[in-house]
Amino acid sequence: MLGKRPSVSPISMKTDSMNIRVMGRTSAADSATDSASAPDIIFETFHPDDKEKNCIFTFINPDIYYSFTFKADDSDNPINYQQLHYHDFFELIYVISGTMYQQIETERHLYPAGSLCLLNCFISHQEEFSTDFRALFLRLSVPLVKTLLYDMNNFYFEIEHDYKNQLAEHFFENNLNLPGQPYFLRKEYIDFIPTEDDPTIRQYMYNLFDGLTRQMTDPTVGSTYIVKCILMQILCELSNSSHYNVAPLNLGTDAETALFQAIRSQIQNRRGHISRQELETALSYSGSYLNRIVKKHSGYSLKQFALSISLKEAADLLQSTDMPVNEICDTLHFSNLTYFYNSFQKKYGTTPKKYRENYRNTLGI
Repeated sequence: MLGKRPSVSPISMKTDSMNIRVMGRTSAADSATDSASAPDIIFETFHPDDKEKNCIFTFINPDIYYSFTFKADDSDNPINYQQLHYHDFFELIYVISGTMYQQIETERHLYPAGSLCLLNCFISHQEEFSTDFRALFLRLSVPLVKTLLYDMNNFYFEIEHDYKNQLAEHFFENNLNLPGQPYFLRKEYIDFIPTEDDPTIRQYMYNLFDGLTRQMTDPTVGSTYIVKCILMQILCELSNSSHYNVAPLNLGTDAETALFQAIRSQIQNRRGHISRQELETALSYSGSYLNRIVKKHSGYSLKQFALSISLKEAADLLQSTDMPVNEICDTLHFSNLTYFYNSFQKKYGTTPKKYRENYRNTLGI
């Protein structure tokens, strides 16, 4: 369904029946070059008792805007794909209304309205669709975070330095500048809970996110800088100890995390096609222990984790090449085409062929 972006910010809209518009560029390469460091915003609204408007999903970035409303029995409803997942970007989650449970690695948290959670890259998590909630997921790429950190170290005005962002210093910088250790090895996140039921504190944060989404949905000259400014204001507000209780959490041991990354590297190098015995030989650990580490850090069994990597490789090939589907199936060593089709559709909610068509239609190719 094609249409216009909303004239008001999605955060303040009473209805989520939004149209879809692809704000495309001339090519996928142009898009990747121009906006690789731009933030993405995702809205999720879940009404467990509403069978017709059970889940509403909205995605916004400088290139693309789309929104879908799912019925409870819709096979594409996100509630059917509840698995722990991770990203190669930082993610800030803001609960706008209701209450939301979230599984983070092995921990389960309840987030009331007004609370936030900042997740490091590659930390496994999944929101639960068991309560009535509306939440915003702000995705911050590593290049964007580095740009913000650079800008924060080059403020013009003294008052800006007085409010220099402790959160950026102690979370982002620590996670991006580990001596001799990649940033993704730290399994850290921070919970932010308003210190008191003060409507002005909650309204100020709401206004910041509302202003951010307005710039993303209705941009004008200078919106790039306004977006970065609002991001800095959000981070500075979260650093205000009189407004938010901050609970930094570090999960797992460095040794376990490093082993999980080694397992993932082995599986990725083989595009998901590696046996447990081969992993045992390569890493000198028993298969049962390796399976336990993968389960702890990803929520998947070793076999499921390897399959998810193979399917991600398939999705990448569908996007970047013209290889026939059966050739992709053979390249990634799936046992047969039917198994590949069924596995791909379960993960991505559509067939490989339709996935490629949708991707190219989105880019206007």
